[in-house]
Amino acid sequence: MKQLCYLLCLMALPCLVSAQQKEPHLWGIVPIDSLQKAPYDVWFKKNYADYKPTPSVIEALKILKFKDLSIKIFFGTWCGDTKREMPRLIKVLDDIGFPRDKITFVAVAVEDSIRKQSKNREERGYNIFRVGCYIIERKDAEINRIYEFPTLSMERDLLAIFTNQNYTPQYPAYSTVEKWLKDGSLVEDNISPQSLATHIKSKVSSMGDLNACGYVLLADGKLQEAVKIFRINATLFPEEANAWHSLTEGWFRIGNREKALSTLEYGLQINKNPDLAKSFLALQKQILTK
Repeated sequence: MKQLCYLLCLMALPCLVSAQQKEPHLWGIVPIDSLQKAPYDVWFKKNYADYKPTPSVIEALKILKFKDLSIKIFFGTWCGDTKREMPRLIKVLDDIGFPRDKITFVAVAVEDSIRKQSKNREERGYNIFRVGCYIIERKDAEINRIYEFPTLSMERDLLAIFTNQNYTPQYPAYSTVEKWLKDGSLVEDNISPQSLATHIKSKVSSMGDLNACGYVLLADGKLQEAVKIFRINATLFPEEANAWHSLTEGWFRIGNREKALSTLEYGLQINKNPDLAKSFLALQKQILTK
């Protein structure tokens, strides 16, 4: 019996150590110094040092004037893309002499209720659907952004943006969503999700693209907008059970119990993922008991 207890303790030890060593997350505006201290320095310093920008592109960037330019970096210390790409961006900016006081670092949350939000809502109005999100501004007006990772390389993408070349970041659908948010298309009842789906179809590469938008809008309290995005997504990916799960959440949050249950039923019918089935059933219980 004692041996069994001893073995169980040994088996549990790695989990306990892992929990104790779990990296805390930064939140809100932070100085770059905070990324160069434990525990973040482990990935920041390594990825900064390992990146070797293309010399010819660096030289082309160095001759540009940065007087009116500034950069807002929205990132998550919980995000793998941030850990890989943000140090590379800072390496390029340091190599070309871009002033660090023109760079603002804003750490955002991962929790569902405050998804992609910063401590004092510095992200408000920027529609941060993915992180890292690197927004380049001229005289405080956005000229372009890099989402998660560059289309070519950090230095080449920056050169294209700084010199006003035609540049489309990853997730081109997001610029269309931003337009709809501004012109009211997502809250106007007479504009159907099916119609909007035809306009954005060629820009959406996977179900996850618009799903990310929907959940950010939900967390921001833009429930009508979120539901329409989820409906567009279900129109584009009718065979994806996860799209219907998200739409069920949207209908539930907006208070339409009947549509939530109908959507959930269809999602369960086409679902083949046991873990997602459990999530569907848990959501169904929430809907029925509220």
